[in-house]
Amino acid sequence: MSDGPPQDGRARFLRVAWLAYAIATVALSFAVLAIYVNAYDDYDLSERLRATGRFARQAMQALSFPLGAPVGWLVDPPLERSFGCGDENEPCAIFVNWNTHVAVLLAQIVLLRWLIRKY
Repeated sequence: MSDGPPQDGRARFLRVAWLAYAIATVALSFAVLAIYVNAYDDYDLSERLRATGRFARQAMQALSFPLGAPVGWLVDPPLERSFGCGDENEPCAIFVNWNTHVAVLLAQIVLLRWLIRKY
């Protein structure tokens, strides 16, 4: 016997799916950052680093879908200007983009958990 309320299978599945989604997306976000940081070179903005930057931007948009892209389009340009980032593939701009998308991703995870709880 359990002391808590009876659990229905669907609600349990949703909680487990949410947990798997949260762990996978946060882990993949840090993996994307690690890939970029490993390619980063202080002395040269090589084509390899630019390509890795483009990959990091696209990967973070995919991971933070559906809210990541619109929020990124609205928030990234002013933040990049305020931090003095030039080109969108410069390391400064990539880190601003990554941080914006991680914040949106965490907000989505919290919102999804709230929706599951309301269900």
